[in-house]
Amino acid sequence: MEISNQYRFDSFAEGECSKLACAACKAIVESEELHGNPLVLVGGTGLGKTHLLHSVANALKAKNNELKLVCSTALEFYEEFAKCMQLKKENNPAPIEEMSAKYRNADVLILDDFQNIAGKTHSQHELLQVFNALLLAGKPVITASQVPVSDMENLNESLRSRMNSGLTIQISPPALVDRLAILRKKFDMIRFKIDEEVLLHLAERTSGTASDLVGIVSNIKFKVLQNNRNADLEMADEILEEHFSNSHRTITMEAIVKVVTASYGISIETLKLKGRGGKEAVLARQTAMYLIRSLLKKSFEHIGKYFNRDHSTALYACKEIEKKMLKEMPFNSEIKKLKKNLYE
Repeated sequence: MEISNQYRFDSFAEGECSKLACAACKAIVESEELHGNPLVLVGGTGLGKTHLLHSVANALKAKNNELKLVCSTALEFYEEFAKCMQLKKENNPAPIEEMSAKYRNADVLILDDFQNIAGKTHSQHELLQVFNALLLAGKPVITASQVPVSDMENLNESLRSRMNSGLTIQISPPALVDRLAILRKKFDMIRFKIDEEVLLHLAERTSGTASDLVGIVSNIKFKVLQNNRNADLEMADEILEEHFSNSHRTITMEAIVKVVTASYGISIETLKLKGRGGKEAVLARQTAMYLIRSLLKKSFEHIGKYFNRDHSTALYACKEIEKKMLKEMPFNSEIKKLKKNLYE
């Protein structure tokens, strides 16, 4: 993974949703004390995980250019390991030995998109040995994942245990106050003046991720320059409509529940309360859980709690829907239709 110089702590728009994650990353750079090792950042796409990982790398390099800093993604680790193993089968063990030494002798390991290691048995075992070597030596390991480690299927249990033994921090989608702070900082960074009323309007009208908000800032600036006029509420609405059209539209748990209950003709109360409704309500609830899991990557614990149920119920629901989709083409079409409705 090549480190991007544009991702730094001073360009990161910190909010309540990312305050703990940002503080934990800065602590690794600013002090030798580790509050939890490994540090695992968990959150959906576009919430700033990768930005923070790159920020740590850039800050560490600036502080000590001699530091053995290894940055990779889980997929890159897997591909590198698979290539080395193939060469080993061809009687060339040197590459696998070099790879092992590179990772195990690192002063700091940064690994992005950890969820992509799931199901890759042999590379998981190698990664576990790397983690063991670094953690036992007190070397920082910083990872990011779209899925909580506890919810990942086909993951080596020893590796899962290692990951869960450190500090896990969830980064949530930005709330209104966070969205306002992110927009304000991004406009300030490009030295672009925007009316406070328009800024608030943009923050209120979107529930997008940090990445979405950065895109909105770029679109506003472009439109202002192209049309040679100041940004106003009308322009703000045009930008929001264009940015969140089709597949780019932001989906929420509430939106999913609303679409599912409308499709099945039941109330939201029936969907969320225990002991209510018959088979139709159960299927609707399982469908909502599946859509939330597949579209928003929420943890089973989070989904279960939202529906007043436990982790295992949400996990079971998602598996049942997946089985039903494979067996019944009409039901598979219904799921696709529900997804389409969410983006309209």
